[in-house]
Amino acid sequence: MKAGERVRLRVVNASLARIVSLHFADHSPVVVAYDGQPCDPHTPEGSRVVLGPAMRADLILDMGGVPGRNYSVTDDFYGVYRLVELAYDSEKPTSDRPAGSPPRLSQNPLPEPDLRTAERHQITLQGGMMGGMGMMGGGGMMGGGGMMGGRGMMGRMPMMGGIGWTINGTSMTGDGQPNMPPLLTLRRGQSCVLTLRNETAWWHPMHLHGHSFRVISRNGRSNSQREWRDTVLVPPNQTAEIAFVADNPGNWMFHCHVTDHQMAGLMAVLRVA
Repeated sequence: MKAGERVRLRVVNASLARIVSLHFADHSPVVVAYDGQPCDPHTPEGSRVVLGPAMRADLILDMGGVPGRNYSVTDDFYGVYRLVELAYDSEKPTSDRPAGSPPRLSQNPLPEPDLRTAERHQITLQGGMMGGMGMMGGGGMMGGGGMMGGRGMMGRMPMMGGIGWTINGTSMTGDGQPNMPPLLTLRRGQSCVLTLRNETAWWHPMHLHGHSFRVISRNGRSNSQREWRDTVLVPPNQTAEIAFVADNPGNWMFHCHVTDHQMAGLMAVLRVA
């Protein structure tokens, strides 16, 4: 890096199960997009970028560090793990004044859901114990109503026989069953609000194929960002409310992007017709 320059990063969590909480030492990342959809530029809570599997974020970093020094990017969701170093060359800064606020990216042409006329459904996530073994979340980083609370642990859940996870009481295991009826059938063009209620002790990054959605609330409290996403991270024993227009016809997979959870039942189909 060069002191004084501005850098845009696209961060992708391509892991099977690991959630990351990225901390940029002595730097303040500004999020300008989630999951490929521009958002209002903002500094995330605690200046940490929290991403579950399949989640993406575009970040702007203003390089205000000291020439010749290195600054760590760490993941502190489970412990503190150093991932990479931001290495500054020894040249003098490219600019002697701040770059100003990052610009707002142009929005993609997504249909805006009408919450007044929206069809509403509750999606309940349950399960998690298989043969007495599991992947305990213990609250993770969610303390109270915020995204940055205490500490927790999450590991890989072994397949110990039997179905481990359900969505509204139904499991779709393995690669799915093509003849399985859809969890919901949505009318094409209809605005929809889904309340995702996580009644488990595990974190679930819930991913919807074929659509992007606004995250409109968490635990009944309005989300001020109302950002567009296609994957929403739902902490243990909490809820997230998402809204979208079902404008893309077909059968669309809706599943947890922790692969073990998906394969052990946490998967369903939403049909738009």
